[in-house]
Amino acid sequence: MKPNRKDPSHKCLIQFHEGFSNLEDLRSEISSCLVTEKNLWLSYDEDAGIERLTATEKGYGYHKHYELTDFFDLPNSDGEADMEALAYAEPYLWFCGSMSLKRNSPDPEDSLEEQLDDLSDVALDENRFSLGCIPCIKKNGSYELLKEAEYQGKTIKPLMLRGGTKSTELHNALMRDEHLERFMMIPCKDNGFDIEGLAVENDRIFIGLRGPVLNGYAIILEIGCKEFDGELLLTKRDGEDKLYRKHFLDLRGMGIRELNIDKKGDLYLLAGPTMDLDGTISIYRVKNGLPDEHGSVIHKPERLFDVARGAELEHGANKAEGMAFIEGGHILITYDSPVKERFEGKNGVWMDCYDL
Repeated sequence: MKPNRKDPSHKCLIQFHEGFSNLEDLRSEISSCLVTEKNLWLSYDEDAGIERLTATEKGYGYHKHYELTDFFDLPNSDGEADMEALAYAEPYLWFCGSMSLKRNSPDPEDSLEEQLDDLSDVALDENRFSLGCIPCIKKNGSYELLKEAEYQGKTIKPLMLRGGTKSTELHNALMRDEHLERFMMIPCKDNGFDIEGLAVENDRIFIGLRGPVLNGYAIILEIGCKEFDGELLLTKRDGEDKLYRKHFLDLRGMGIRELNIDKKGDLYLLAGPTMDLDGTISIYRVKNGLPDEHGSVIHKPERLFDVARGAELEHGANKAEGMAFIEGGHILITYDSPVKERFEGKNGVWMDCYDL
């Protein structure tokens, strides 16, 4: 795959509240981003929360933090949710955890036996199995997450997909899937099951998978939901046997890091390495979106440009993971593990904007 690098049109300064308890983790581990008019929404790896910022002259500031435990009874109130995906479809902000297993990393300061034990240890974080939506209503120029809201004559509340502490209705269904069942118990960075993208259009909910990648083809799951007794339940489409759809896209071996759908219905994908390595991270487009069918195979999605290529600066740095549309026909890219040159003062970080 030939390089197709594009330089940013400008940079965007994101400034967080100086007193935020997990400030260093937050500004160095952003995993997903979303824009609703003047508000920027972020999630990051080490918490079970959602961050809201408001547009400023240089980018975004006026940081406000929302805890998921304010809206839901999570299995582990003190644990992280590994929030990897955000989306907005009026009147809800949607979120999704990775629903993945994770393998421990060896500590070079430990003994050999301890390091070997670490590499054999596969853990499950209960909060990772979260997919839900929260009322997100515009008030006084900014969007707010609410425990209850009136919308079109109806009272709406936060909703979570039905499941237990170690699975969801979707996860259980995929355990018997002909393409995915072998990967469901493999840790995320071993090409196992790992969610890292979310987009919602009308009644279609798209879930992008970082892994597995099958013979070079990345996977987007599509589901539909209905509310029942305070929960979200998966629904089957008329004439279809499964609770979900599968769309395969030839991304040349890359997995999905972020999804977005523009006002024209075009689907944008941020794609990068599935495993823990430095590699190309690119933006793709599927014009008119994915077919409204039980499944599809997209052989030639349009590759627009690269936002990163390998370890150009240092190993494991500047990993693009968030992508959001902003005003003026631009797209905002946020990075996990940004290089130190991106940090501004004690509470800021510079991200990139590209012209579409």
